Amino acid sequence: MTSDCTISVLHDVLRVYDHRYLSLDRVQRERLVEGTRRVIGEEGLSEAARAAMPASVRLRAFCIQHGLREELERLIRDEAEGSPAGAVVVGGRIYAMYPYLRGVPRQDADITTEVGVEHRLDAVGWQGRRLRIRGVAALQRVETHHTAVDLILRERTSGREHGITAEPRPDAARGFEAVADPAEVEPGRWDVHVAATSLGVTREARFGSVRAEGVRTGPQRRAAGPKDVAVYFTKGGHLALFVTGAPGGTSLRARLLRRFGR
Repeated sequence: MTSDCTISVLHDVLRVYDHRYLSLDRVQRERLVEGTRRVIGEEGLSEAARAAMPASVRLRAFCIQHGLREELERLIRDEAEGSPAGAVVVGGRIYAMYPYLRGVPRQDADITTEVGVEHRLDAVGWQGRRLRIRGVAALQRVETHHTAVDLILRERTSGREHGITAEPRPDAARGFEAVADPAEVEPGRWDVHVAATSLGVTREARFGSVRAEGVRTGPQRRAAGPKDVAVYFTKGGHLALFVTGAPGGTSLRARLLRRFGR
């Protein structure tokens, strides 16, 4: 299984093992599994094939190769129902945990490159001259009792960064609250990112596109010390700040309104 063509064919075949597989009767499933097993071969996936496929596909191949029909069905059904397996961090790598799958090679269960950060914006608004942001963030699939959350303001043109350490919220599981002082930020357009760290693993994402119901999405403008700051959402739905060096003015208001959609 080393040629690009063979890997592509195998990947396409294994992609059929989703809700479509569950809709087949027993005879149809057996025929599909036997045909796929012949494509995989007795040696199983090559290293090149493993590297080209996500863990969910590699695990399907493992079940098919070893005749684990019930385990294969459970794997597919859990994913179809939105209940993927949990994960564990070992030596900085993240591995999916399937208690009902025995003997899975570690490299097949490795989801390190596939794990991101789950996040939700619950509220954003002014608290005096400071900006208060509340939300939820955690590593995907990793069960842990402690997650450190930071918000990162990154200037869109220069790439400069301004970090804000968030504090845990007692009113929400995996919840956080961060208070930013825009007066400390240089003029520019700053995109808000969220970073979650657990067990030595950190993942980062643009923040604000996933929001709780009722979050105010209209622009919120206020003077913060010598700065004029507008909090808004980009066309992609992400939270951002537009900071200028001087407050007020009709011309500034016009510039802000023109740029809110960017």
